[in-house]
Amino acid sequence: MSGDVRPTGRVDAAGLRELFEAGAAALAAAADAINAINVYPVPDGDTGSNMAATMREAAAAAREVRAERASEVAAAAARGALYGARGNSGVILSQALRGFADALRDCGEIDAALLAQGLRAAAGAAYDAVSRPQEGTMLTVLRAAAEGAAAAAARLPGEGRGAVCLPVLEQALAAAELAEARTQEMLPSLREAGVPDAGGEGICVLLEGMAARLRGEDVDLSLLAEGGQAREFAAAHAEDVRGYCTEFVLEPAFGEGVDIARLRALAERFGSSVVVVGDAQLARVHVHTEEPEALLRAAGELGTPGRVKVDDMGAQRAQFERAGSGATASVGLLALSRGDGFDRVFESLGARVLDLGTREKPAAGEIAAAAEATGAPDVVVLPNHKNVLLAAEQAAQLARCTLHIVPTTTLPQGVAAALMFDPAGRAAELVSRMAEAAKSVRTVEVTRAAASRAADGVRVEAGQAIAVVDGRLKAARATLEDALVEGLAAAGAGAGKLVTVYVGEGGEAGLAGDAVRQRFPGAEVEVIDGGQPLYPYIASVES
Repeated sequence: MSGDVRPTGRVDAAGLRELFEAGAAALAAAADAINAINVYPVPDGDTGSNMAATMREAAAAAREVRAERASEVAAAAARGALYGARGNSGVILSQALRGFADALRDCGEIDAALLAQGLRAAAGAAYDAVSRPQEGTMLTVLRAAAEGAAAAAARLPGEGRGAVCLPVLEQALAAAELAEARTQEMLPSLREAGVPDAGGEGICVLLEGMAARLRGEDVDLSLLAEGGQAREFAAAHAEDVRGYCTEFVLEPAFGEGVDIARLRALAERFGSSVVVVGDAQLARVHVHTEEPEALLRAAGELGTPGRVKVDDMGAQRAQFERAGSGATASVGLLALSRGDGFDRVFESLGARVLDLGTREKPAAGEIAAAAEATGAPDVVVLPNHKNVLLAAEQAAQLARCTLHIVPTTTLPQGVAAALMFDPAGRAAELVSRMAEAAKSVRTVEVTRAAASRAADGVRVEAGQAIAVVDGRLKAARATLEDALVEGLAAAGAGAGKLVTVYVGEGGEAGLAGDAVRQRFPGAEVEVIDGGQPLYPYIASVES
């Protein structure tokens, strides 16, 4: 590689690009190993793939920006990660990169003191991104890395000001690896499965790749340990679709930063569906208002508005009507889906479909673009996977339309929610009804164990058929059909219940239908072609 990353040296703009690329390369090489160490032994454990994809976008953005200062490269990487974040672990990583960039603002090169400061800000931003932070996850590992870096910098002359970065980065890595080894002691699920946290392992891999590059070496991926899981959170936005959808960015105008609290209060005074994100250097505003010009004039007292976009939502609805979506349609539906059969089900219920993926989940920017493509001013999003919830919430900050997230974590939950969708309804009311419908469904996912593992009190061997009910391992059996009926029993299937079996790759509709009807003769049983990969059977139980 070319660039000014000297062994043991300080890091300039070119050098920071190389560190980001080295970290991204390490994550890409280790992604499958991290994926394999999921708490649940299913074949789509994707923490490694999602972190690798997010870091790949960050490194690409850093590579493309024309900049001579390290702070500008860091800011570009953070923005690339924001748009490219995949899965919960990827979203948390993107926020860590944003915190890192914020701490480096206006620096030409990074010394030991700034590196420690940046890692401390990265950990803080990651914690702030999660509504209920839990120890024993990648958050713990990030914080330990920051504390290790701070301790190393404090031992240097001048607390690291002007000093080289390698001792600080190596101490951050050592502290992260120690914390990662201890995550298994912090979470019962990790302890039972016999693995440490996968997101934390991703942080260790990222730091190891960067440290090796700073030493002028190639990282030895064979020495990397195993890992396990990441956190999630969800939120919602307002629903009013009257007036004008007004968006702009606000930059400081008077030498002082943008007051985010005052800006948010101002936007809420002028309208609804308010989203204000960013920081004192750059804020992004979205609001539905009857007075866009007055709002922009008032915002001008707090900074300099730019990139202004004002859409007449009445005209948007008319355009939606001309597209054949219904005379009063004002709300769109976006469903993340996996398999031709599920795609057809969601489309028949009025949804636009976005591929859920297998290893890599859709990025926040992809979700935002798909929502905008519905043409609706408000879009209800069904994530349909626990590791897409954070990316969907992040997409709400990026999309030009207003996103309303129904926190579905399985495809059958998504189907139940979509059955309640009405394109002529009000978004808030729809979200409430759809969320209630999703809660009424229990989901059974049947696959082959990707590894020998103990979880939720069940011991499985690699290759066994297993049933996961609402995210918890419930049964391990010799055949897929046996696992299916055991999972359905655990989900409460029986007389008077509706059981829907979606047949995927490797499943057989006849065998599944016969097995379920024989075990639950009083249940109403439907067998549908889902076409999903990885899971031969996905089933739902409803009253």
